[in-house]
Amino acid sequence: MAGVVSKSYCDAIFSLAQEEGKLDLYKEQLDLVAENVKQDANYRAVMAHPKISKEEKKELLVKVYGYAIDPMLLNFLKLLVDKGRFRFIEEIVKEYTKEYNKVNNIQVVYVKSAASLSEEEVARLKATLEKKLNKKVDFVLSVDSDLIAGIRMKINDQIIDNSARGKLERLKGTVQNLS
Repeated sequence: MAGVVSKSYCDAIFSLAQEEGKLDLYKEQLDLVAENVKQDANYRAVMAHPKISKEEKKELLVKVYGYAIDPMLLNFLKLLVDKGRFRFIEEIVKEYTKEYNKVNNIQVVYVKSAASLSEEEVARLKATLEKKLNKKVDFVLSVDSDLIAGIRMKINDQIIDNSARGKLERLKGTVQNLS
């Protein structure tokens, strides 16, 4: 159910953002709201508490975001509170990001490396992937020392493993198949 609810509310706010020409602004501001919910356990608890009235929750939204976010987006957040759907805000933002990326021809690539990549390495990898994918690339970078050396990338459902660990595992599989 959460997926259907999140998708429905995402579609509503995304359509509004397109009509208003505010796709970028709403993405930035929705990311801020989702990050606040994710990072602040007290804020999340207050917004989910059944004994705190909807009016108090909406007042809190105004105090927290006031003029920091677009008034239409603030009204959307209040609507989520009225409908008892604010708990889905993180999923709604994920759906919004997917739609935003689709419209803006952006491909998210998850990159794990054995050591932190330099800015130059990231720029080279980005340029190569953007050329191959014919899309803008947005990286989610992480370090995994278990890889020993090299990188492992995930693009949609495809995994490209160019790590020393991956090569060793493939070699091990090949040797085992020979026996």
